[in-house]
Amino acid sequence: MQSRSSSELNGQMTKFLFKILLAMRWLMLIFCFGLAFALSAFAVLFGLKLWKFFVAIPTIDEFEAVLKILGLIDYTLIAGLVVMVMLSTFSSFIENQDQVGNASWLSSMSFGVLKIKLASTIVAIGAITLLEDLFSVGNLNWSGVVPGIAIEFVLMLVLLVFVAADRYGNKPTH
Repeated sequence: MQSRSSSELNGQMTKFLFKILLAMRWLMLIFCFGLAFALSAFAVLFGLKLWKFFVAIPTIDEFEAVLKILGLIDYTLIAGLVVMVMLSTFSSFIENQDQVGNASWLSSMSFGVLKIKLASTIVAIGAITLLEDLFSVGNLNWSGVVPGIAIEFVLMLVLLVFVAADRYGNKPTH
């Protein structure tokens, strides 16, 4: 009889601790707002870079224009990465506040898709940075470019591993 009441007490304590830990997910909101404020500051930097581009248009050639546009694309991809992390964090950890008693939503999150999106964005940012480096070098300096190519190659391999793991890891077993 005593083991049953001990078991019930243990279950109640576990539920209580789980509710406390689940409520602590609201601390993630600080990080989401922090990313939102950082994105606002980054938008100001983007606006300044865009303004400098428009001011420089009469004096630059097509080659320099391509470099500046690549820089704008780089900023846009980084901003998209921040938004993706911010919104996925909110929807994954904070939004489901009505299910405090039942955390079944934890098992339904698809981190595989998020990992692939994040990795592909990082690969794209790396590729744009590499293109900027290649275009900005007057005489091609292989000692400066080869490490960038190697890093980009490793990033693409990581992306391929994420895609393969997501594709083959989610197949039902027979």
